[in-house]
Order: sequence, then structure tokens, then C-alpha cells
Amino acid sequence: MSVHTPPSLIHGAVSFGSALAAPYRRYLRRAARHVDMLIAPSAFTAEEIKPIAGGVPVRVVSSGVDLSRFYPDPEKRRAFRGVYRLDRPTVISVGQVIPRKGVEDFITVAGLLPQFDFLWVGPEVSPLLFYNPQFNRRVHHPPANLRFLGYMPEVEMAYNGADLFFFPSYNESLGLVILEAAAVGLPLVVRDLPVYNGWLPEGEAVRRGRSPEEFAEAITELLSGERSITRHPFVEEHSLPRVGAELVSAYEEVLG
Repeated sequence: MSVHTPPSLIHGAVSFGSALAAPYRRYLRRAARHVDMLIAPSAFTAEEIKPIAGGVPVRVVSSGVDLSRFYPDPEKRRAFRGVYRLDRPTVISVGQVIPRKGVEDFITVAGLLPQFDFLWVGPEVSPLLFYNPQFNRRVHHPPANLRFLGYMPEVEMAYNGADLFFFPSYNESLGLVILEAAAVGLPLVVRDLPVYNGWLPEGEAVRRGRSPEEFAEAITELLSGERSITRHPFVEEHSLPRVGAELVSAYEEVLG
């Protein structure tokens, strides 16, 4: 059984998320009684679900990224920037438009950096699932340099059309969109979360921050240099063939 949504991710994702987290935890605890192994996408998530696993072994198997789909592509870059008329350095984020993803910090940072264009790719959640008038007002009245593009099936076009990936999410089980952006070669700015420890190396093209001001500083520094179009080396560890091999190994372990 794979657990990619631990109870902590329920908070901030839907209305009454705090109330739903408890019954969801009970559901996971009951489900764990009927399996021989639980699979988590990161060491951090594995530690979160161990207390509710009831002694069932928990194995870490990363999410996989399709490197045949996500790669630096100059043609896709030109096409995307032409469609959206982008002629300045462009910052992108990808995910559902919900508070847990750090959307409000993304809006704030866009306001701090009017010299750059900001794009958010991802769907808004139905008001039946998430109701927050104050949050919705901020989303629907963004700074002039920020656009919410909604769901995009060919999201690899958007990654290629941008110059930096900024992901201020407050909580993740891994962060698959980070892998996708890294596979395309974008510099990365993320919130400083323990879930990234052990697999997301900090360096020249990977920065962490804790506040809008720190994010803005990191983005400005990374966009002041030459844009890198080289795939981050750590992405190879998360390729589909490698992740598939780890899943086969997990099945073999269970089957004995």
C-alpha cells in the first residue's frame, strides 16, 4: 500500500481539513492492518506514518519523473513564451491553488519583484471543497505581473517557458513538481522544509527560504546570473526506471 497523502497534508487543502485529518488517520490505521508493507515517497513521510502503521514495515520509494517528457527544450520555450508574450525573466510555480501550497506567499513575492513575471499553473479547487473568501480575493486580485493560468495538460511547456521554479509550499510528501522543474533545468527556490532533506541538495541553483523577503532575495540572485538549461544531476535518482526497480524490489520482499 502506497501512502502519498499523510494526515498532515489534509490541513489547508480542503475546508475543515483539521477535522478531517483525524478520521483519515483512523482510516489509514485500519487499512494498514490488511497490508504487508507501506510505501512512502520520502523519509520524512515514512516517519509520519510509522506511528499509525501498527508495526507494518514502511519502505521509502520516491515518486518518479518521466525524463522523456521533462527535459530542456528550446522549441517549447519559444512557443510558450510567444503564446503568453513573455519578454522578461519569468518565475513559475505548479500546483493546486490552495493555501497549503504557499499561494499567498507567491502573491506577496510577486508584489516585491515587479521587474519579473510570475505564473502559477494549476487548478482552483471547487468552493464546495474549499471555501476561503479572503484567500480567494487575493487570488482574484493579484499584482499586475502575476497570472494564474489554471490547469495545463502539457505542463512541460510551462516549465520550459520559465526561468526559475519557486515552490513555497508549507507541506509536501515529497514534491514531484520540484523533480519536474529540475528535470527541465530550472533553478529552484523552495521553502525550507525537512521533507527535502536527504534528496534535494542545496547549491548554486537550489535555494531555500522561510519568508517572502528571503524568497525574493534568492530569486533575484538566481535570475541575475545566466540561465542554466542543464538538468539537475539528482533527478536521475528519481527516473521512472530506477523507481520501477525499487518497486519491484519491494514486491519481491513482500512475496519473500
